[in-house]
Amino acid sequence: MRIARIGLVGALLLGASACQTDDGGPVTRTLPPLAFVRYINAVPDTNNLTVRFIDQIDNVPQSFFNVPFRGLGQGGYQGVEAGDQRLRVFRHDPNLSTTTGGLGATTEQLADTTFTFVAGQYYTMLHLGYARAGQIPAQRVILINDAHPATNTSVSVRAIHAGLGIGAVDIFATPLPTTTLVGATPAFTNVAFQGVSAYATLPVGQFAAQIALTGTTASAAAAAAPAGIAGTAAADPVAGATVAGSVLTAIAFPASVPGSPAAAAAAPSVIWFSDRQPPRTTTP
Repeated sequence: MRIARIGLVGALLLGASACQTDDGGPVTRTLPPLAFVRYINAVPDTNNLTVRFIDQIDNVPQSFFNVPFRGLGQGGYQGVEAGDQRLRVFRHDPNLSTTTGGLGATTEQLADTTFTFVAGQYYTMLHLGYARAGQIPAQRVILINDAHPATNTSVSVRAIHAGLGIGAVDIFATPLPTTTLVGATPAFTNVAFQGVSAYATLPVGQFAAQIALTGTTASAAAAAAPAGIAGTAAADPVAGATVAGSVLTAIAFPASVPGSPAAAAAAPSVIWFSDRQPPRTTTP
């Protein structure tokens, strides 16, 4: 199974091959059992966020740095040693960049939590809620087990409701160029805040995800799924609505809070993320 951007595994293997014994001979380092995790920032009232795994340095993600609101941590899924792992999330302050080589610095700690990761499984860490004191719900990181469906000749899609202040929603997958929801059947019904749908199988072809309050047909936010790129003998495919075997997630985000440092988003929005790439078409 080919997952998008599992960059840390290659780095770990490279580091392993570089080790030597005291007499200069090579050492083969055995990687521990790994799970794979990604981080998505859905906190609408703070600046960019940075994740740090704090109990160990080896075999944990190092690249979830300066992640913007509605953004994905660099590298997508990253390897993490299976078992209990403690992590903290900090605000990122670009005004401190002079002390860190121009990359900014972390300041206030927002979250401190421990998750249990199972070897061979894939996870999304979704950070949602309000960062400002006294606001409900307060910010927190939740762990979602991304049980990817088997590869097939269709497209697999699921939805996650991270839209603060938006009630339960129906989520539609409307073929393009159709935009009306009148008479349409929801792909997912009555998804509550923080809810994660099961994967649905859709025919190959361009479509959009649209959300509406449960039982209504007034679209609150919509976004066309990425089309993807078909594979060739020279290049592997890129996941999208027109490429069979793609696995995608549509996340409903809230608007950013006016006056906050979060990236401007004047209205709720839907953002697509690739969960798994289609089968390879090149020879490994």
